[in-house]
Amino acid sequence: MSAGYATRTNTVTAATADDAVIWLTNGKIYDIQPAGATQSHAVWINDLGQVSGWAQNSTADSCSFGNGNQTAGFIWQFGVSRPLGTLGGVQSYGEFINDRGQVSGHSETSTTPDPVTGCPPFDPFIWQNGKMTDINPGNFGGAIGGTNALSNGGQAVGFGYTTDELGADPFLWQKGQLTNLSTIGNLGGLGTAINVNDYAHVVGVDYTPDFSPRYAVLWREGTFTNLGTLNGYDCSYPLRINNRDQIVGFVFSCETGAESAFIWEDGEMVDLNALIPADSGLQLQYATWIDEDGVISAQAVLAAGAGSGDARAVLLIPAGACDPGDLSAAVKALSARSPSADVAGGTAKPASLRDSDGRIDPQWLRPMSPAQLRGLIQHSSD
Repeated sequence: MSAGYATRTNTVTAATADDAVIWLTNGKIYDIQPAGATQSHAVWINDLGQVSGWAQNSTADSCSFGNGNQTAGFIWQFGVSRPLGTLGGVQSYGEFINDRGQVSGHSETSTTPDPVTGCPPFDPFIWQNGKMTDINPGNFGGAIGGTNALSNGGQAVGFGYTTDELGADPFLWQKGQLTNLSTIGNLGGLGTAINVNDYAHVVGVDYTPDFSPRYAVLWREGTFTNLGTLNGYDCSYPLRINNRDQIVGFVFSCETGAESAFIWEDGEMVDLNALIPADSGLQLQYATWIDEDGVISAQAVLAAGAGSGDARAVLLIPAGACDPGDLSAAVKALSARSPSADVAGGTAKPASLRDSDGRIDPQWLRPMSPAQLRGLIQHSSD
């Protein structure tokens, strides 16, 4: 499944508007826009088919979190949309949702414009079971804050601006406690927390005082590690860390922008281009995601031929350790079996929610009454 939005066009006025949608495994697109909304976006979807996003009304707002009008964060589950509320202002934005049904995002905390930004201040939040919690009240003295990732363990990472909006500090939030990561080792400049795993291990970027170079870094159990770079590039940027502490991202030239995808594990950064067949015809530019099986999604360009430079989406499936000295071809063709079918311990995901190939059964995603839901759950457990 995936989530996002579809654009519709008024055949009379030619005006366009976006509706939040999900794409089901049977190939169908389902419109999940909340009732009464003029536009909406689905931002994130979890493994249970729950969706977070935002919907807007018809009131124009120059400080809109959406497409120019006032917005409200929402959660969609089992065919029903529910507003998330706010922290005291008018607007909110539902961003990430994990498999616990927790939602992170940002919300206005008042209706009074900040003298520096000209808009009402907004803080990052965690929403759970109908309650929205401000996880960094007042940010770090500034008027702007938000989340960049939310793990299935309930940890959130994000940013909060400092006094007079002169900078922003990265943070980790878990179990009701917030840690300013800029106090745990840095390169002398600003830092950004980008992703977090279920063990509260955080990856991000740290900048030197003049913003060049900038390096991928790891905050783990109170320690700070500079992941460095490779192949002569002077900058690096991480995008995802899994629960095995495997990190993917890209290294690049801060001057020219040339880039190459990497994986980091066990203290070593490796160029992913060294792990794919030499005759693949691809140059991997950046790796965007790695799951718990080590499967990586990446962006590449064709390295030669008539289509040289054309972009390609790539799926990398590991065939061994990430060491180019040990592997001649570390990527296999995608097999029919899902890589997640036999996870650690050999137990597949609950069959009651999934069809024969391990994916969420679309029957759980259609609109239904509470009575129908109870009946479906009872039938699945028989």
